[in-house]
Amino acid sequence: YESAAALSRKLEEDDFRVEGAEDKTPYPGNEAYSEDAAEFFFVREAEVEALWKKLQQSYLLALVGASGSGKSSFVNAGLLPVQPEGWAHLQFKPGPAPFAALGRALLEALGEANALGNLTKLEDPETTFAAISAWRALHPEVLLIVDQFEELFTQNDAETQAAFADLLSRVAIDLDVHVLVSMRDDFLLRCHDHDRLAPLFSELTPLKPPMGSALRRALTQPALKCGYRFEDEGMVEEMLAEVTKERGALPLIAFTAARLWEERDPEEGLLTRAAYDEMGGVGGALAQHAEATLDRVGRARAPIVRELFRNLVTAQGTRAVMEVYEVLSVLDEDA
Repeated sequence: YESAAALSRKLEEDDFRVEGAEDKTPYPGNEAYSEDAAEFFFVREAEVEALWKKLQQSYLLALVGASGSGKSSFVNAGLLPVQPEGWAHLQFKPGPAPFAALGRALLEALGEANALGNLTKLEDPETTFAAISAWRALHPEVLLIVDQFEELFTQNDAETQAAFADLLSRVAIDLDVHVLVSMRDDFLLRCHDHDRLAPLFSELTPLKPPMGSALRRALTQPALKCGYRFEDEGMVEEMLAEVTKERGALPLIAFTAARLWEERDPEEGLLTRAAYDEMGGVGGALAQHAEATLDRVGRARAPIVRELFRNLVTAQGTRAVMEVYEVLSVLDEDA
């Protein structure tokens, strides 16, 4: 073969069947990759290794990237499955009540192992600090992951922001807890408002959307792991070309591939050209999904859907975390 790429493409043409493949879900669809799906996460191996090296040397780091760059997938399916021996981790999202969110995660982690497991003052920084100290004492090394860290700024007042930033700094310095915050890059400068978060700027890990060969592997390798392949090379190239300029390339590719997997040909072990053409490519797959969802809801209820979406997005364009009763409270009784 004249190149590694030519050899790779030839290998992808070889048909091999994998026992139990029909029960697997190699693509996450419109969800992020989970820790359980790590075997199908074929991107960012070098970045995962580099971040673990940083984590073992530093105590307050930031993982930043554009919306749709795959930060949650990177953490769940890339970083956590190769956690070093002796480490424990705790992960949560701040939402509109960051101390309560962290407290709930600590309650689950501590269980019956410590008297502090019965947290009753989830909004009290000192109670939370004591619980983190108890959790830290149980393990040689611990990693605290704050996913979607921008929620601290978009859904909390200045006083809560300052108190939570202070808590993260204290647990990193006083308790030797490794803290990793994952956030949208356009909110990074908001950390400048808090002196205790200054170390984040010296330990940044920028996460760019996967492109080129990395995105190609993310598309083709999960199917190959299940003994399936794309019917023709043109499908792969067309899908990659369609998302070249998209910031959320990986989610779009994963969603389309999930639809192709649903329509796969088990006799031939193929993700077929016919299914791809019928769904209208990457853009068509997403549009069909949206149309089908609205059809199930009922077109007459489209205004209700619009109102729900409006209330589930903040003024800064991020997700708004709301309880069901809060969502229902913005609608009239009939809706």
